[in-house]
Amino acid sequence: MYRLLTICVLAAGLVFAAGCSGGSALDNTSAAVFLTVDFEEYNPDVNVCAVASDLTITKMIIQSSPKDPNATLTPNQDARLVDWEITPQRTDGGTVTSPEWYYAATVYVPAGSTTNLDNYRIYPEEYLDDPPFNYLFPENGGVDPETGHSFVRQSLELVIHGRIVSGKQISTLPSEAGFRFYCN
Repeated sequence: MYRLLTICVLAAGLVFAAGCSGGSALDNTSAAVFLTVDFEEYNPDVNVCAVASDLTITKMIIQSSPKDPNATLTPNQDARLVDWEITPQRTDGGTVTSPEWYYAATVYVPAGSTTNLDNYRIYPEEYLDDPPFNYLFPENGGVDPETGHSFVRQSLELVIHGRIVSGKQISTLPSEAGFRFYCN
């Protein structure tokens, strides 16, 4: 009898735990809108030996769209984005990537509308002195040892996190900008 009671209590606990896990009201999918980032204009060729400032995207557009096309959006679905996450990925066959970069910058996106950003930072200048880019410097041979090329191709994936006015978390869909880094 005691064994049956123990099994019933454990089973009830598992059912309770399964019912409580997942689907929080504050997860990134609970907002009535979704956000996309479009890199309208930028220079994909970067001379790491001549860069004097952070990499920027010349023209970037963040679009807020309703998940339900028939929904009526209110200012409660306006987004305040604050945490920028940039993840580099090699696209030339190399494995050494530059470090991830996180920074805080506030951007406001009205529900169902767009926000245009001009010359917005996407990557810090000081990371261009680190591997794999420093392999391209003449004093280091001028060639990436993994690929044998005098350039490094890398994409920067951007995801921006924040909250909508009603308090729910939201993140942009991942967007990538491809770059070719060289030293001339």
